[in-house]
Amino acid sequence: MKKKWLVSAMMIVLLATSACSQEKQAAEPVKEVKQVGMETVKQEQAVFVSELSGTLQPLEEAVVSFEVGGRVVELNRNEGDNVKAGDVLARLNAQDYSLQVASSNAVVQQTAASLSKVNNGARDEEVVQARLLVEKAQTAYQKALDDFKRIEQLYKENAISKSDFENVQNGLTLAEKDLQNAKQAYSLVTEGARAEDKELSRASYNQAVVAKELAATTLAKAQLRAPFTGTILAKLSSTGTLVSPGAPVYQVGNIDTLKVVLPVPDREISSWKEGETVSLDLYGQKRDAKVSKIFPATNQSTGTIGVEVQVANPRHDWFAGQVVKATKTMKGQEGIYVPVEAVLSRGQSDAHVFLNVGGKAVKTAVTIGQLSNDRLEIRSGLKVGDQLIVKGVDRLFDGDPIEAAGGTQP
Repeated sequence: MKKKWLVSAMMIVLLATSACSQEKQAAEPVKEVKQVGMETVKQEQAVFVSELSGTLQPLEEAVVSFEVGGRVVELNRNEGDNVKAGDVLARLNAQDYSLQVASSNAVVQQTAASLSKVNNGARDEEVVQARLLVEKAQTAYQKALDDFKRIEQLYKENAISKSDFENVQNGLTLAEKDLQNAKQAYSLVTEGARAEDKELSRASYNQAVVAKELAATTLAKAQLRAPFTGTILAKLSSTGTLVSPGAPVYQVGNIDTLKVVLPVPDREISSWKEGETVSLDLYGQKRDAKVSKIFPATNQSTGTIGVEVQVANPRHDWFAGQVVKATKTMKGQEGIYVPVEAVLSRGQSDAHVFLNVGGKAVKTAVTIGQLSNDRLEIRSGLKVGDQLIVKGVDRLFDGDPIEAAGGTQP
């Protein structure tokens, strides 16, 4: 009887223990296993994508003007016309300039004749004539001298008056001067002009030649020519307009190749090199362009450095003034980089991630660095080989059971 009572008591205890255990399990529900995406932490090199905007410009561009003033009589080039270097774009009324050329030609001919006469000397006929004049003056002088001697003797004998003597004396003086002048003229004819006279004639001729060339140059400036091969971008005057030197007439540009100056932040300029290729995007149309120039100074107001890139435009379907976006991929330093969505942060000092440790999500504090192509640099808190949860992070709490998306236990 006692033994049956003990068995009954033990059964009651077991039933009571089982009931308590079931009540405890009902009070503590099992945690949900959450599905997540993961990747293994590894060392990698940062990749930066620099996106910059700029305005397209012609490779060469110039506003062309007449260097002289006048009335426009020809202006037959229009916007969009292709021109070659040296092509005539417009003309002025050049009548006044043509007359200046004709006048300067006449002066050149006149001074050339004078210079030739001075250099060549007198003709034979002129030499003979000068010698005859000397002989004539010599004969007259000899006669005047003989008369003077005869009259002088008579005057000493008081045979003639003083007045008659003085008349003969004056005649001798005049005859002597005529002889000297004739000899000097003969000397000039036979010896030629003096060196100073020749130099003066030569200088006058050279001056006339310079004036002729200047007049011809001015006449040529009445035609406006294209400074380089390109396209007429704008017509800025009209036929019949009276223009002054320097007044804009045409705007010409080379649009076979376009350029754009990109404002590169100075911290990135070391990654840009002349000759390298960047991608330009215009409304979804992409073209490769080459870096042609890196400007030598920083823009003080923006803190950027200009980088000029050139892009081929053979069909002229990109236009100066359009804004393009340039994209350049750059490599940074090596380190640990994770997807941005894997990091939860309320500030630089409160960033954390979740790691898979034994099938559970473990909250781990990290220190973040720079952003590189939608991946954040992790400077501390992670090591190579860690299993990082990258998807479903926003639904996790520390210690949650997890499995890889698709039902596979991590």
